Formats: sequence, structure tokens, C-alpha cells
Amino acid sequence: MKKYLIKKILSNNVVLVEKNKKNYVLVGKGIGFGKKKGDFLEDPKEIEEKFISLEGLSDFEYEHFLETTDPKIIEICNKIFEMASSELKENLNPKIHAGLIDHVNLAIKRLKEGIEIVNPFLFETKLLYPVEFELAEKAVSILKENLEITIPEAEIGFLALHLYGGRGNNDKEDALKHSKMMNRILGHVGKKLEIDMDKYPFDCQRLIMHLRGVINRVEKNQSLERSFVSKLKDEFSYEFKIAYDISKIMEKALKIRVPESEMGYIALHLHRLNSYKH
Repeated sequence: MKKYLIKKILSNNVVLVEKNKKNYVLVGKGIGFGKKKGDFLEDPKEIEEKFISLEGLSDFEYEHFLETTDPKIIEICNKIFEMASSELKENLNPKIHAGLIDHVNLAIKRLKEGIEIVNPFLFETKLLYPVEFELAEKAVSILKENLEITIPEAEIGFLALHLYGGRGNNDKEDALKHSKMMNRILGHVGKKLEIDMDKYPFDCQRLIMHLRGVINRVEKNQSLERSFVSKLKDEFSYEFKIAYDISKIMEKALKIRVPESEMGYIALHLHRLNSYKH
């Protein structure tokens, strides 16, 4: 039977262990009680399912991680991992364990110090990643319940990006890049059409979902029918110019080329938004 070597007792419920020359954090009720450094833990299934990976951390980083992280935060984040995996019916990639715990630990520390958490891309994140945003809302409920602290909605957006990054081969940094890009696009559309985009969340969502489709098609070298583009250029000339601007924002942010046919479909969405002024 495989065994874990205890390297450090973090609390009665959280221990740092080593197995096969890799470091893990194990979470379980009373798992560290009465134990000490150098002891071994056997490898029953219930422990195996409670591990938190420290993958991606160098020796210095993981030492700093352990010294600055509240063990209670590790326990609570473990509940979040289990909740998310259960809701999604899939296991989150262990690569996000340390990053999410470190983020939550720092966020809670800042809130207790009275430092405001600001998220300028909250609206776009909510529209781009609705499944992960809903999970993040549940994660915040878990944090509130266990820590008895008020957590702003801004934090939900950051947690959603972390959870998105833990699914399959997704990348949190790509998700943040997309949210920033959408923020710029919606700001540009609102300015050019002279409308308050916050008043039209449904149409904003439709536009963002369409732009996600544009990205997917471009990345797969798929193209839409372009026979009607010249007609749209004449009929919706102003919206088409804005669609052209949007395509350039996307090209610069994502290093892709957006074909003219896609601009036509974007112009149609913009025309719907523009019609609300009349």
C-alpha cells in the first residue's frame, strides 16, 4: 500500500505530504491530529480524493505558499473544488489548485484590511462564462458561510476565471484576455451608437456570444457566406464601419484575421442595438 510521508502539519485537518518525490496537501477531518513530521499516512481512497496539488510551484514558491496561506482557506477551497467537480460532473485540473487558494487567501486578507476589490471586467466575464460564473457565486456562498465575511460581486468574476482555467485545457489568462477585449468592444459600441450598453444585457449577451462564435470559426479556418456583404455595406454602412473597428480590436488582441463576411453578421447585431434609439 502506498504511503504519504508527512513533511509538515498545517492544522489538525491539513497536512503537507510527499509521495513519489511530489508534494501534496491533504485535507481531511482530523487527518493531522496526533501526527508529526516524519510519520507516514497510508493511502486509503478517502484520503486520495482529498489531495490538493502543488503542481507548478517551485521549492521557494511552495514554501512561501505554506507560510502565508491560512490552513482554513485551504480547507474551504477544497470544498469549492469538490462542489465545482460535482456540479460539472468533471474533475478540475489540479494545475489550478495552488493558484486559486493563493488568490482566495490574498482576497480575504485584503477584505479584512478594508481594501476594496475592483473588477472592471465583471460584466463581460459574466456574459462570456455563465457556467463558471454561477459556480463562482456558489463558491462565494461557501466562503461567506465559513468565514462570516462580506464578499463583493467583483470577486465572483475573478473566481469564475480561475474555475474556467481549471476545465480541460482552458487557460485563465486567455479568459481574462477575452474579457478585457470584450470590455473594450462594448465600450466602443456604446460610444459609437451613443447608448448605455448596461440597459441592454440580453442584446449584449447575444453580441458577445456571436463574437465568441467568430473567434471559434476563425481559429478553425471556417468562413460564413459572404454574398450579402456588399448589400450590408450599403444598407447598414454606419454599423458596418463599427463592425470593422470591432474586427480590428479582435485581430490586435487575439492575433487572428477576421474576414469581411464576419463583419457583416456583426453589423446585423449592431443594427438591432442601434434601432433602439429610434
